[in-house]
Amino acid sequence: MDNKNKKKFDIKTFAVLHFILLLYSFVGVFMKLAFKNEFLSLGFFLFAGLAVLFLGIYALLWQQVLKKMPLTVAFTNKAICIVWGMLWGALILGDTITWYKILGSLIVFPGVVLVVSSNE
Repeated sequence: MDNKNKKKFDIKTFAVLHFILLLYSFVGVFMKLAFKNEFLSLGFFLFAGLAVLFLGIYALLWQQVLKKMPLTVAFTNKAICIVWGMLWGALILGDTITWYKILGSLIVFPGVVLVVSSNE
């Protein structure tokens, strides 16, 4: 891609991207909580509804971010959801964070840094 077609983005766009990825990381938690409730109960619909709401907000904001940032950069940053999901699983759902999970998530970060820094 030549310099004319390269999208430039600022720190605000990057911050919005990570905010929406934070929202997106809650979807798995909401769905897990939905299925911990009896199927078709009020709790099921509450958490499933929150998951759909967060997915809708995410989808709208994702499109706005893509107007200002290359898809490759935005999609690569989606890997941060691994860390957020691990954190929410431990804090909200009582999941265990193992050394293998930490090591696996640490392996992802150099790739994210490489893709983001190559856009400069």
